[in-house]
Formats: sequence, C-alpha cells, structure tokens
Amino acid sequence: MMRAALLSVIGVLLLGAAAHAQPYIYHGNDTGGIIPWSCENEAMAQQAAAAYCARWDKYHRITSVHRQYGDFIAFSCLWSPYINPYALPAVPTRYSCYYPPVRPLITK
Repeated sequence: MMRAALLSVIGVLLLGAAAHAQPYIYHGNDTGGIIPWSCENEAMAQQAAAAYCARWDKYHRITSVHRQYGDFIAFSCLWSPYINPYALPAVPTRYSCYYPPVRPLITK
C-alpha cells in the first residue's frame, strides 16, 4: 500500500514538471507580444505568434527580429491579414538554425 502511494506521488510530480516545459516564452496581450530571441525560437516564431493570436481569433504578423541574445522578436495581432500591409510590414524569419561545424583542436 505504501509503495503504491509513493509511486503515485512520484508520477504526479513528474507530470507536473513536464507541464511547465515550454520551447519558447512570450509576453503580450490581444494586440501583440514579444518572444525572446534565440535561433530555435526564431525558427518557431511564426507558429508561436499564430497560436498566441488565435486566442482572440486574430492573425499574426512578425514586425521585428533582433538577432542577438537578450533581444526580442515582436509580433502584432491583427483582425485581418490585409490591414495595414505597408504600415506594419511583415519581417521574414529563419526556418532553421545554422551551426558551423566544430573544428578539431590541434595542439603542437
């Protein structure tokens, strides 16, 4: 009996830890938001912004990308994708991350 209770407590703790894992974190409201920049987050920015704006039945538009750690990817939530196409131009994002090959360390 004690063993079953201990296993159930461990199972609940493991499920709770997995529920808090997120590949990206963003801050915002119904008009838009920001996503912390990383190469991986930039590759997922379109999907993250679309999922966030879908909460209010709106469309997303990436408005700025600052490719430096500590900066952000900004997006706007719009009622229609055809509103202000020139006032808020869409900014393209990368779809994959490029990592240079690791060179072997040669010492003499």
